[in-house]
Amino acid sequence: MTEIHHPDSQMEEWLIERAEGAASSYKLYIYSPSEPAPSEGYPVLYVLDGNAFFQTVSDAVRMQSRRPEVTGVHASVVVGIGYPGEILFHRERRFYDYTPSADTAELPPMPSGSSWPENGGAERFLLFLRETIQPFIREHCVINPEHQTIFGHSLGGLFALYTLFNKPGTFQGYIATSPSIWWNQQAVLQGESPFLNGLGDYDVSIRLFLSAGSLEKAHMITDAKALSSRLKPYNTPGFQTQYIEGHEENHMSIVPTILSRALRFTQQTL
Repeated sequence: MTEIHHPDSQMEEWLIERAEGAASSYKLYIYSPSEPAPSEGYPVLYVLDGNAFFQTVSDAVRMQSRRPEVTGVHASVVVGIGYPGEILFHRERRFYDYTPSADTAELPPMPSGSSWPENGGAERFLLFLRETIQPFIREHCVINPEHQTIFGHSLGGLFALYTLFNKPGTFQGYIATSPSIWWNQQAVLQGESPFLNGLGDYDVSIRLFLSAGSLEKAHMITDAKALSSRLKPYNTPGFQTQYIEGHEENHMSIVPTILSRALRFTQQTL
């Protein structure tokens, strides 16, 4: 791990490598609150596509946690998981990291006519997140390991759902905005029934926040809404889900407009 100097004392940047070497390096952005940590540690929020969304999320947490009794947002550590360089969305690497593997991938033609990037690395990325990134944050920051949330948008939202269905105890909060459920004929939903069947066996309380913008493509809305409708009958104190559709919001504008509600929902147990 290599630390990168940051002029803001509450912000840190680190380069972290997978076993494969420098070609698989990641950039971690870490925001830590200035106020003393509670006895159980801060909640922690992991942000996928960190190059694009870390600043937006950390600013929301920083501002709203000043009055948690009013906003419902508590002081939290925010960890952006991104890639080296200044590109907001690293197309090739996010397509690989955030998509589940499959023997065959049935995908629609790319609008550009080009082939899809290499994909199917979600299982490896999840293992790296669980075995390298999360332990590093536990050692480096004063966090509450029983209150961890992941935020993912689009393909990142797909990965959040993949994690929920396959390793639900990895996080207690899941925020999936405009999740790409459509990927590979909705293959991620193969994990839905096993997840629901095991709800009584999980030793953590789980909260899932889903959203899409009303101006998005129809399938982005219907897929997220349908998933929420199927999950809602299973709502118990140990599992809660909520779907919010952003009125007059598109695929990108949905993130900042829905973020406060997502943070409040996933932090309601604090």
